[in-house]
Amino acid sequence: MNAMRTLALALALAFAAPAHAGHLPDPKAAEAAMLESATVMQARGDLAAQGLRSQGLQHGFEEWTVGAELAQRRIQTVPRDNEGEWAVSVARAVRLPARAAADRALAGARIAYAEANLGEAVHESGRRLLTLWFDWLAEAGQAPLWEEQLATAARQLEVVESRIRLGEAPRAERVNAEAALAQVRLQQQQAATRAQQVRARLRAEYPALAVAFDGVLPAPQAPQGDADAYADAVLAHNHELARARRHADVLQAETRQLAQRRGVDPSVGVFYRNEAGGDERVLGLNLGLTLPGAARRFEEQAAAQSSTTAQLAAQRIEQRLRTEARADFETARAQVGNWQRADQAAQALDEAARLAARAYSLGEGSLDQVLLTQRLALEGRLQARLAQVGALAADARLKLDTHQLWALDVAVEMEGQHP
Repeated sequence: MNAMRTLALALALAFAAPAHAGHLPDPKAAEAAMLESATVMQARGDLAAQGLRSQGLQHGFEEWTVGAELAQRRIQTVPRDNEGEWAVSVARAVRLPARAAADRALAGARIAYAEANLGEAVHESGRRLLTLWFDWLAEAGQAPLWEEQLATAARQLEVVESRIRLGEAPRAERVNAEAALAQVRLQQQQAATRAQQVRARLRAEYPALAVAFDGVLPAPQAPQGDADAYADAVLAHNHELARARRHADVLQAETRQLAQRRGVDPSVGVFYRNEAGGDERVLGLNLGLTLPGAARRFEEQAAAQSSTTAQLAAQRIEQRLRTEARADFETARAQVGNWQRADQAAQALDEAARLAARAYSLGEGSLDQVLLTQRLALEGRLQARLAQVGALAADARLKLDTHQLWALDVAVEMEGQHP
């Protein structure tokens, strides 16, 4: 037990996230937005409905049967007579203790599955929110770069005009500089349009979420620990795996319930008869037995087969999730390295563009070389920014899957407080 507590503490420290990072949505707002998503609302409704069905299963479906009879007795012997007769009866099927226990076990298994399904819906909603958020961040994060590039292109046009006035450059260079400035304006507008489109998709799915960005992105940090420890942390919280296991439990409980239903179905009732025109009155007790047919045996066998298949599927899901978790961890680490190299390349390209512009302002080099280096520098900064956003997104995904980013279990625990 101490070893397990030590491991849990180590994982919590290794994958802990700050309370709120500026490039991420507010945790409380994100949790509220996830709970209001369509998939989570559907899962919560399914859990509530399953709770009601399970209560019915716990009470049992054996019901009262009320019967009535009317008859006319005709006596052919002397003295001939016609006498009215009637009877009433009430009976109820009896649920044996073993069958009642199987029904209660099935009810509990179905609620557990519905809770796991809700947990997976919340988790998937969180993943979807992160995907849309970083899609928007990748576009919105380019705005400062385009503003800077627009200012650079405008300054370059001023330098060209100054050289033309001094007779140091042909007038044709003004056309090239103006074309470069116009192209930057167009690309800036296109980037702004893409950002608006992605933001609209984010707001459409999560309307309660405040979408804002201050333009500052932190430096991505490589994940600590190793891939195996991270995979263990993921599987300890994975709702998809929990849902697969709970589904197998439901099918296993159904198998046990159907096994109990292969026995006879007894029923007990009472009846009252008024016969011979009221001269004879009969009060009695009746007992019925419904004998099961072959269909019940086949249903039990089918449920057993489905249960075995579901257990094997849960094992395959666990293997897949472990492999994917390791791959996600290694990918997150690699993306930090990719951003570092892209950032270094962008800095080098920026320096080359600065030197080319400086040389042109001093009467050396050509405008074409300046525009080329500026374009390459912009592409380098854009690539570095995308690599930075990608690394931050991978890190956020790691923390989300280990439940270190947002409280993904709160809704499930609250919904699970059923009677």
